[in-house]
Amino acid sequence: MSTTTKQVIAVVVSILVAGVAVYGSYFPMRKAEIFIATLQGLQAQPVSSLNELESRLAVPLDYTSPIGQEELVRNTANNILGFISQGADPTSTAVLVSFLNSYYAPIIARGKGMSFGQDLYLMGAINETAYAHTGNPAYLAAAQKYYEEGVAFGPNRPQALYGLFDVYHAEGNVASSTAIGERILSNWPTDTNIAKALQSLSSTTTSTSAITPVP
Repeated sequence: MSTTTKQVIAVVVSILVAGVAVYGSYFPMRKAEIFIATLQGLQAQPVSSLNELESRLAVPLDYTSPIGQEELVRNTANNILGFISQGADPTSTAVLVSFLNSYYAPIIARGKGMSFGQDLYLMGAINETAYAHTGNPAYLAAAQKYYEEGVAFGPNRPQALYGLFDVYHAEGNVASSTAIGERILSNWPTDTNIAKALQSLSSTTTSTSAITPVP
């Protein structure tokens, strides 16, 4: 092998190594730094409008990086869940859920990932909380969909099972609530709250069936 060939190979290898370092290390690190700076900036200088909040949150989420997007979307979801849980008004809730959906949609559609079960739970919890604060049944339906997908993905994951129990209970679906509650107790028999809830459901069913219809 000639000296020139060796030099060419060395240059090519150096470029590849540098490219991997930038693409696989620098971009993810920079994305994380921008996200942290964004959160710190929101604490130091609160936003004056929902549009401004979306614009600032979108900066790290839109930053190009081969890895790190799912983690940042998940962290953003946790922050939005906290904001909605504090009693956001219906308009703010709708805007924030829609904003989050735009980033979570491709992750959910992919249907896999190391923390995919957590992603499904978060989307379920956010929609369930949005329903609690707005009364919009579309959020409850979305929460049910995500929780059911979470149970299918991880049949014994407690978060999805408990979330689904709450949704069925809110819908007044006694049969499904009972089935999920019994499933929870089969895994965690010491959960007295679920046991009491099942007793209450049983009493309600018995009382309803005992009513004599008026002719």
